[in-house]
Amino acid sequence: MGLTHDIGKATRYFQDYLKDMTGKGKSNVDVNLRSHGEFSALCTYFQLKDKVDRELALTAFLCVKQHHGSLGDLACEYSYDKIETARMKKQISLQYEAIDQGEINCLLKDLSLKEMTKEGLLNCIDEISICSFDFMVELQGTGNNGTCSNIYRYILYKFLFSVLIFADKEDAILDKQEEIIYDIPFDLIDKYKVAKFKGKSVKLKGIRDKIYDDVKAEIIKSDNRIMSITVPTGAGKTLTAMSAALNLKQKLKEDMRIIYCLPFTSIIDQNFNEYSAAIEIVMGKSSDTSSRLLKHHHLAEIKYTSDENNYEGSQGKFMIESWNSQIVVTTFMQFFTTIFSNRNNQLIKFQSLANSIVLLDEVQAIPYKYWLAINNMLKVMADTLNIYFVLLTATQPLIFNKDEITELVPGYRDYFKQFKRTKLHVNLDEISFEDFLHEAEDLINKNEDKNILVVLNTVRMVQETFKYFGYMESENTKLYFLSTGIIPKERKNRISEIKDKENRKRKIVFSTQLIEAGVDIDMDIVIRALSPIDSINQTSGRCNREYEEEYAGDVYVYNVVGNNRKASIYDGFLMERTKEVLEGKKIVYEEDYLELNEAYYNAVSKYMSRDISRKLLNMINNLEFENVEKNFRLIEAQDKVSVFIEADDKAHKLWCQFKNIMSKKDPIERREEFYKLKNEFYEYVITVFRIYAREDAEYNIRYVSKEALNKSYNNTYGYILEEGDVIF
Repeated sequence: MGLTHDIGKATRYFQDYLKDMTGKGKSNVDVNLRSHGEFSALCTYFQLKDKVDRELALTAFLCVKQHHGSLGDLACEYSYDKIETARMKKQISLQYEAIDQGEINCLLKDLSLKEMTKEGLLNCIDEISICSFDFMVELQGTGNNGTCSNIYRYILYKFLFSVLIFADKEDAILDKQEEIIYDIPFDLIDKYKVAKFKGKSVKLKGIRDKIYDDVKAEIIKSDNRIMSITVPTGAGKTLTAMSAALNLKQKLKEDMRIIYCLPFTSIIDQNFNEYSAAIEIVMGKSSDTSSRLLKHHHLAEIKYTSDENNYEGSQGKFMIESWNSQIVVTTFMQFFTTIFSNRNNQLIKFQSLANSIVLLDEVQAIPYKYWLAINNMLKVMADTLNIYFVLLTATQPLIFNKDEITELVPGYRDYFKQFKRTKLHVNLDEISFEDFLHEAEDLINKNEDKNILVVLNTVRMVQETFKYFGYMESENTKLYFLSTGIIPKERKNRISEIKDKENRKRKIVFSTQLIEAGVDIDMDIVIRALSPIDSINQTSGRCNREYEEEYAGDVYVYNVVGNNRKASIYDGFLMERTKEVLEGKKIVYEEDYLELNEAYYNAVSKYMSRDISRKLLNMINNLEFENVEKNFRLIEAQDKVSVFIEADDKAHKLWCQFKNIMSKKDPIERREEFYKLKNEFYEYVITVFRIYAREDAEYNIRYVSKEALNKSYNNTYGYILEEGDVIF
């Protein structure tokens, strides 16, 4: 595929088109005759058909044919009737005659490939027509029998396609190979822990060390490719998981990429920084390069460093998006979209999944409707691509049956019993929002020396609650409002201030579920509107986090109803399962959280519909790449638009730079220049539901100028609605 995928560019038609475009910027050459994908694909099949089995030759044919686009559904790509076959033969004949045969055959000989003849190529068209028909008949027979027999084929197509487009882009963008040199020591985390905790007395250290040692021992013994680490929140799984992966590499004696995936971009930075510190302290500051540790999400800085080179712009983007690093810290969105996408720009990194150890943290965030599909996909990918998966969570969802997964903390039940930091105070009686405010007020007043976190399920309610308690702000008490409607720069500042232990003021934090996403603040009391059990668990993890004393952390759960307000954004099915397992309980101690979690996930598994997963698996079995992409949505699509908030002088400067970049005529130059700006630019960007956005779009983004801040953006609450309200 690599040798023949662009051979169609040798036609006179393509060369004339190229000259026209570089000279005049337009061309009248026939669009079909100047295209090179189909001709190159046919040449690839011609070379392979007698060397490999026909199915593999067909796979290579399709990969080359589509390598400048996305993978289409096989039923559409392999539909060769008489009219289509005749069209293709006519086009290939004209393109063949427009190539210097002597030159091409001389080149093919140098590459130890067969001489190309027009008769041979035209015969291949007939062969492909017949073979593809037979293949599709066989595919339909196996794809709809309720099994997953074609997942292997689905993976093979995507892997070969990915290998081809990766190599093609690498050659065009870098003009060389940037090989990964695997040099991170297997005991990196051991040494880092010694340096980090030397001389420090941490109450949880003993338990964390035991869990850490258990996982190291078990992963050496395990032969399973799918494993789990089930431990309470705050048990140190970030370091434990990385140690496990490095020790697994040592055991296997293989160069393997480690891919650490998290559900939210908001927690990537803190985990990335932990690993970055480990590399700096153990290997030396100069060793902290992108080739050793890479951060990838849609807002990540487009900059890549190795020991020898620095890459920015399109080169940096390519290195990042192809995951060219020993350790990659990324999002569920990036990982699962790669598995289920058909798009060229996503599949460039599919080949990077091979020979890897994948750490999936906070797996409870995976929607239950996809559990069955993900179960089937990961099992086949593990064996086919030599991947080891480790699922990390305090609330292990039932994605895999017990006989399919190996737990790396055999005594995890005992560890859950040892964690006695918090207790849930449960009240399932419906309470109006107004009455809830009074209940919360009583709690806050009775605990005047405590730091308190109040979490509600909608931004509107959080905003109203914050306003209600505004009178409590004083010299000794600081109130904080958190939502995704606050520009990222300010949100980070607030979280940093909340976490600052030197700040002796009493802190009262009002937040949406944003706070659940691994934000490691430590509060004394949590007041939480009813949400699914896994969300309650995550919120509880922000309370008495460092185990100051037994059951010192109180988590109050209220079933808040909205009256005229929307009170919840959660799936009704999950809310019902939550109420079922909490029914009759008034107080639940942390040592019993595990049993609560298990009862919840058993109920979810028992009553949930698997229809969406089965539909997805049916598409995978039929190799409907485009349909799979359309039907997999980790996050449900929402009609939102991006808004740039000119909140300060730096934002004003960035907006001026952005406008200057967008005024450039050359699209490649625009893209390259914006990559340099992107990271800082998005510190001032929020997303807003389209119906609430009043500003006109400039360059596909809405813009709130500094002069218009009072009308559109409130520094405390975020984006302002027309009626004076605020939305995130």
